[in-house]
Amino acid sequence: MKAIHSTIAALCATLLVACGNAPQSQEHNSPIAAKPKGAIRIMSYNVGAIGKFVDDNFTKEDNAKLISDIIIESQSDAVAIQELDSCNARNNYFQLKTVAEGCGKDWDYFYGPAINYRGGKYGTGVTAKGQKAIKTLYIPVPVQEKREARVLTIAEYKNYVIACTHLNGGDPEQVKFINTEIKKLYGDSKKPVFLGGDMNAFPDSDMINEFRKEWTIISQIAEGTTVVTVGKPCIDYVLQLNNKAKPVTVIDSKVIREANSGDMKKASDHYAVYVDVKL
Repeated sequence: MKAIHSTIAALCATLLVACGNAPQSQEHNSPIAAKPKGAIRIMSYNVGAIGKFVDDNFTKEDNAKLISDIIIESQSDAVAIQELDSCNARNNYFQLKTVAEGCGKDWDYFYGPAINYRGGKYGTGVTAKGQKAIKTLYIPVPVQEKREARVLTIAEYKNYVIACTHLNGGDPEQVKFINTEIKKLYGDSKKPVFLGGDMNAFPDSDMINEFRKEWTIISQIAEGTTVVTVGKPCIDYVLQLNNKAKPVTVIDSKVIREANSGDMKKASDHYAVYVDVKL
């Protein structure tokens, strides 16, 4: 009788597979929510020069790979990345290139240097999957005296524009400058323009209120985005320019605090934040 039951069970399993009804393995087994079908996932990530918490057991190479793995696991389509070194004494390699190539051969990237630093550069960058930029540029952002220079990095793709910046806190004039420059470039465009960045400003600050004059914040602002300031408000954002493009449909936005790829608290002193949109 047991043999008969076994034979019947095997036959049923065969029929289920043949009919396409067999249990399917999960394609996205991750604490990071799966990207909704038809959505574009845009991420902003301050990576802290990819070396904030390195030690003998967690090397700079390990850190760079972890950043790439987090981006892959997150299913992001485009990432605005802040605090990137390029071939300087602190990190003698082109960090954006390493991260982008670690994500895959089909990742495009563009770097905007903000300052000359220890024989190389330091700045921000944009990387996107599966497409080539049709226009790239970077614009130095004016700063107050004795404060670190900043940059606005821009990459235009077929269906949208991704910009990235990293600002000094308490300086609304930087925001006014960015608003003016972006409006000159894309104010009359019907293409969505997204800006990701570490703004070093809380959601109710003068700086973010200045952004609100020309942009809509589409990423979450309820949770803090830094590792070292637990309980502090959000300072990392993704925004959409209020130009002639239709506002995107925002599906979801989250801060990535956990990933199968590794410890988010070792990857950087900031968490990545993403937003899912439909154009």
